[in-house]
Amino acid sequence: MKNESSRRTLPLPAPVYDMLIEQREKQALYRAAFKRSYDTSYSDFVCANQLGELIHPSYVTNHFNVFLSQNGLRKIRFHDLRHTFASILLGKEVPLINVSNFLGHSDISTTANIYAHLDRASKQISADVITDIFKAANK
Repeated sequence: MKNESSRRTLPLPAPVYDMLIEQREKQALYRAAFKRSYDTSYSDFVCANQLGELIHPSYVTNHFNVFLSQNGLRKIRFHDLRHTFASILLGKEVPLINVSNFLGHSDISTTANIYAHLDRASKQISADVITDIFKAANK
């Protein structure tokens, strides 16, 4: 984590919870199958391989491009997923403060500055409301 505000508690979406339970069940199967060969040092970790060894964070980043290529997806940086996540939330009209909290920005202005260009849709909604007010006043 870059700073203390990066440490936060967020609600766990049900599909993520289900994936974590599935991962825990796989780990139990691997532990049973590999018996003494299974490394129990990381039993409380989600990211462990079939032998119970810790999967290092750099593995995900380093193999992201391989994943994209194998699945016919265009090349992007792993960090771009964070921007995609924020863009989707803002596009679904999730309040900026909530997006800022999810991203771990210590100040909402950081989120606003980075994603200001995505605010066009909400500005259009505001313009439409003002238009409707003028129309109603002119009736």
